[in-house]
Amino acid sequence: MKYKTVDVEWLGHAGLVIKGSTVVVVDPYVFKGAVPKADLVLITHEHFDHCDPEVVKKVVKEDSVIVTVTPVARKLNDVVRIELIREGEEKQVKGVSVKAVPAYNPAKKFHPRGLGVGFVFSVYGTKVYHAGDTDSIPEMKDLASEGIDLALLPVGGTYTMDVDEAVEAVKAIKPRAVIPMHYGTLPETKADPYSFKEKIQALGLDVEVIILG
Repeated sequence: MKYKTVDVEWLGHAGLVIKGSTVVVVDPYVFKGAVPKADLVLITHEHFDHCDPEVVKKVVKEDSVIVTVTPVARKLNDVVRIELIREGEEKQVKGVSVKAVPAYNPAKKFHPRGLGVGFVFSVYGTKVYHAGDTDSIPEMKDLASEGIDLALLPVGGTYTMDVDEAVEAVKAIKPRAVIPMHYGTLPETKADPYSFKEKIQALGLDVEVIILG
């Protein structure tokens, strides 16, 4: 689908492709369509459903660059060029501004703070936030000043936010549009994205909810 200046494709689970002047792939794991070839790959953390070395090899080219955290780099030490990033850092890579932001579970064991990150990145004038595996966290209020065009939020629960928490995240972030993700692939992440859309609409929030799949 086309959103503003970019084409957006959901690969399934937490995997997205954002195509503008640069092709950015985030957290590839499964492929609902053709396998994309990325200029830039962003990987939020090391868990198998976000960082599978064999899957990553399918999307990279000889000149691709991967931006990620140290544990992921250890898993991908034989895969193209890797740029390390830490929470709070911002880098320019392949013509894309990439900032690493907090992503964690405050009260669950699955994603302690420091394991991974979310990403805010700008492609061809469109600012995107990929939340990674996180619950609704206080730091999301800081994103309201970023002017997020498109937020990619998990809704599957168990390891991440569920639908109701994702609604709270939207209220904090104030994006122009949101795509629900991280649902339906694993037995523990069943969720109804249309319920998420209905709850956003019921609140009268000025946010477009886009369901891909």
